Amino acid sequence: INAEYMGERLSKDTEELKLYIMTLGVLAAYRRLKIGSVMLEKIMETASQDLAVHEVQLHVQTNNDEAIAFYKRFGFTVEEEVKGYYKRIEPPDAFMLSKKLR
Repeated sequence: INAEYMGERLSKDTEELKLYIMTLGVLAAYRRLKIGSVMLEKIMETASQDLAVHEVQLHVQTNNDEAIAFYKRFGFTVEEEVKGYYKRIEPPDAFMLSKKLR
């Protein structure tokens, strides 16, 4: 797996970056084969090697218990609930999950 990413500056006064996972998904027929785990492990390994990246964040729909449990197994924590995050799916609310690297 070749992992590439873009970071976002936490503030103008620092070089610290946070990596945002926009989408990570596995088709239902291929779940439970560790494909998602391998992808996330590679993302986390790549991010950890970049000393400027201090945090990884993502959003998960509030009713997606399977995804929330998946990310928690990798040390992510729910930081906040964002009402109305999604515009075209129900429920529209999301949890922002985060994992500090340093």
